[in-house]
Amino acid sequence: MKKILVIGESCLDIFTYGSADRLCPEAPVPVFKQEDSVTFMGMAFNVHRNVIACLDNLGKKAEVEIKSNKSTGAKVRYIDSNSNQMFLRVDSDEYKEINKLNLHEANVWSYDAVIVSDYNKGYLTDKDLKYIADNAQMSFLDTKKKYNSKWADSFDLIKINEKEYKENGFEGMDNLIVTLGGEGCRFRGKKYPLKSVAQVRDVSGAGDTFLAAFATNYLFNQNIDLAIEYAQSCCSIVVSKAGTATI
Repeated sequence: MKKILVIGESCLDIFTYGSADRLCPEAPVPVFKQEDSVTFMGMAFNVHRNVIACLDNLGKKAEVEIKSNKSTGAKVRYIDSNSNQMFLRVDSDEYKEINKLNLHEANVWSYDAVIVSDYNKGYLTDKDLKYIADNAQMSFLDTKKKYNSKWADSFDLIKINEKEYKENGFEGMDNLIVTLGGEGCRFRGKKYPLKSVAQVRDVSGAGDTFLAAFATNYLFNQNIDLAIEYAQSCCSIVVSKAGTATI
């Protein structure tokens, strides 16, 4: 049986739903009346959940483990129940560097695939990424870090969005998938338009879903085109749901 390891930061994603029918008399801001609240484990834990969901969807079996931080604080979103429009997001999440001894004890080389969800919050350093990329049998990365040749060229596949591609110095790399929102994605100059366009309800965690779905599909099929198409179809499903969802 194949083994998959997910590494990266995690947080609590709290979605607080309610209504705002009037403005505050003290300031020109809406008065939010809470109706409901839903909590998810986000970021790397959302990748982990999506890997498990994709395995089930593909009819495949694998041992899936996660190495992440203990969540401190949360990302709290205040959302209108009727329109799903977000009023405000309040972040109180904090992260500490991964324990280096534990990272080495994780034996990343023993997994068929290592999926890294790096939100650049201080949990994973450049040295950590280099260690993972140099030792993993197959490695996938989603990162908010600036380009660093010490690790970037060693990952089998890196996924970033168009904004990160333009701002973080990843131009010209062969192992890069650039996601383009509703326009699909791009890999080695080839564009992959979306085959199905979903009604977007919530894009929270869509990047996590793409990373998980692509890595899971590619691990079993070894086909870039099929893995990208599968990841895009999974994203079309989750953005039509509320919160950090899975397929």
